[in-house]
Amino acid sequence: MKHLKIETHKNRFDLILNRPEKFNALNRDFLTELGKAFQDLEENGNCRLVVLKSGTQQAFCSGVDLEALHRFSSIEEARSFAMLFDETMMRILKFPKPLIAVIDGLAFGGGFALASAADLRIITENGKIAFPAGRLGAVLPPALTFMLNALVGIGVSRDLLMTGRKVDAAEAVQLRLANRLIKSSQIEAVLEKEVGNILKSSDMALQMTRRITNQQLLVEIEKYNLTGAENFAFLASTKEWQTRIASFFKKA
Repeated sequence: MKHLKIETHKNRFDLILNRPEKFNALNRDFLTELGKAFQDLEENGNCRLVVLKSGTQQAFCSGVDLEALHRFSSIEEARSFAMLFDETMMRILKFPKPLIAVIDGLAFGGGFALASAADLRIITENGKIAFPAGRLGAVLPPALTFMLNALVGIGVSRDLLMTGRKVDAAEAVQLRLANRLIKSSQIEAVLEKEVGNILKSSDMALQMTRRITNQQLLVEIEKYNLTGAENFAFLASTKEWQTRIASFFKKA
């Protein structure tokens, strides 16, 4: 795999985001790899639990790769990308085994979407979360918007989505974007403890719990995914989108 690594710790498999030169930004190849990795781990009989984390402390995942967005040549290409993102998110949400996300560094927009699908989100003191899509003239996909509503409530969700402000680790726990706040040096010790606690339950009970707790969200997301892709494709075709994206690259 080009953008992912897998490490095995007995029945725990660590899926490591590994595109450090782009702060683990998500392009088409990366999303395809993620979907395939979760499919393979679902079918792996030795895997009881997955930890999703980054290979760099700078970023868990900085979101969708803006270079990929900048290169869209048609509405169809933008729609196809949005649908791939949605398919990947649904694959992760439907993943039957327990999932822990470790946010060490930036988790922006679609990057936080990956963590939002986890059953337990651990954030370090280096963690920062933000949803800057609006500043680029874009909107988040329904999957992430509905997950965010479920985690923090609609009022806080609107605040975060409309302002695009950065949330530090302490506020992330206060707002329920994350469950635990730890130091980066504690990651492995905390994971060992949390994994041990989770795996005291039977695999069947854990899988059914994950399915039941996600079911209502999955129904709502599946209703609106196509609409979300259409909205994304429309915005990607506007002059304002093109101007904002071009402006970002001039500043970079």
